[in-house]
Parts: sequence; C-alpha cells; structure tokens
Amino acid sequence: MQILALDFDGVIVDSVWDSLFVSHNAYLRLYGPEKKKNFGGKLFTFESWEEIKKKYKEEISYYYSLRPYIRGAADYGLIQKLMEEKRVIKSQEEFDRYRESAEFDFAAYEEEFYKERARLQNIDYRAWYNLEPPYPQVIEGIKKLLEEGVKIVIATSNRREAIAKSFTPEYFGFTIDPEDIWDKRYGEEKSEQMRQIVKLYGVRFEDLYFVDDQVSHLIKAKRLGVKVFLAGWSYATKAQKEEAHRQDIPVMEREEEFYPVIKEALKKGLTENNF
Repeated sequence: MQILALDFDGVIVDSVWDSLFVSHNAYLRLYGPEKKKNFGGKLFTFESWEEIKKKYKEEISYYYSLRPYIRGAADYGLIQKLMEEKRVIKSQEEFDRYRESAEFDFAAYEEEFYKERARLQNIDYRAWYNLEPPYPQVIEGIKKLLEEGVKIVIATSNRREAIAKSFTPEYFGFTIDPEDIWDKRYGEEKSEQMRQIVKLYGVRFEDLYFVDDQVSHLIKAKRLGVKVFLAGWSYATKAQKEEAHRQDIPVMEREEEFYPVIKEALKKGLTENNF
C-alpha cells in the first residue's frame, strides 16, 4: 500500500488570515491589551475584520514576511512578539536563534492559541473557515486521488479537533476520517509522525509520500526514506526552495502541479515495487 501524507496549513489551505487573527487575539488575551498594542491593542472580531485589513496593511505585510518560518502554534506568538519589537528577521536561521533566546512562555501561549481558535469556531465555524480558504486545485487533486483509491492522511502540527470538520462534504467536499489526521499529539516533528504512520499502517518508509511547505520537515523525513515534495505555492521562501533543490527535494511551484506530480510519483513507485 502507498500512503500520501499532506500537511494542512500552507498545503491544503492558505491559513495566513486565520493564523494572524487567532495569534493576535491569543497574544492580547494572554498578556493584556493594556500592555500589548499590536493592531491598536484591540481584539479582532469577524465583524471588524475587513476594516482591520484595510487599516493595518503595513503590519499585515510584515506578518506575511515572517510566516514562512513557522513550525508550530507557539511560533505564532513569537511573530506577535517580533512585531511588537519591530525586529527584522530575514531567514529561518535568524528566526530559530531568536526562538532559542527569547523569554517567552511557549506552553501558555500555545494553549491560549488553541483556546482562541476553538472560541472563534464555536461562534461561527463558517466565518472561521473563510479565514483559511483551501487551494482549489489542491482540493480537486485530493478528490481525484481519493476516487482513484489512494490512501491519504494528514500530517499536521495543528490539532485534530481544530480541523477535522473541514474534511467533510459540507466544507472541502470529501471525507478524511479523524483517525487519519495525525496531529501534534503524535510528535512535534513531522519525521516522528512519519514513523508513527509507517508503524500503524504497516508500510515501508519508501511507500510513504509527504507534501509540506516547510523544507526543514521534509529534510528530516527524507532521511528516513520517505518520498518528499515541497509545496511552493504558499509560504516557502526563495531560500527555502533553493535549499530544497540542494537536498534533491522536488519543488511544486504551482498548485496545479499537485495532482499530476503526485500521480506520476505514485505510479513510478508502484513500478519500482514490481521489480
């Protein structure tokens, strides 16, 4: 059996609005608007969102520049801290050094982040869903692959309960069972998730195909024997794509490449297994 593992944020959906909305609110709720003044020190609401996007274009642009370096939910808090400090970060290495030296309660922020996302989903799931629109051609590709009998699982640093409802006919238009969503409980590192997937489904690493937008995850998974691909249509920077090429990791620049590239890779894998 072959298994296709897909990251969620940056591969299936463009979650930059959701992550900004949730991370800002979580930051204010944790530290208090009287101390933290990003975006005027006010909580975002669904009703104020369109006005916020118009009013704070410069801040949003700065947030976009930092988004490629995210590996997990707690890192969104670091972006809020960097925005507050007006500090410029230009590479993954700089971000990682900052992460190691920053005085920041990662555990408390991460808990607040997921609490805030759940609160927003409970208020209006459709309004929250609209904050992270799916990449349409990736969605169509997934539908085709499922119809062709490909086993697809989700490998995410998100929480299963935060995204499982999206994998239903009402939202994405197809179903992936919650049990096939491998979240942060199975390891902070995607390579650890790959180990768990291989163990549970009884396949070899060579039968596992993994698409992510964070090249560092792919490098570690590739060392296990997993066939990996970088999603270049979302947040990956030029430097990250260049690193992928150095590591002999295929880069899919456009979302329309998703289906044909994965289809061909799966076909090639089957051919190799028959010899």
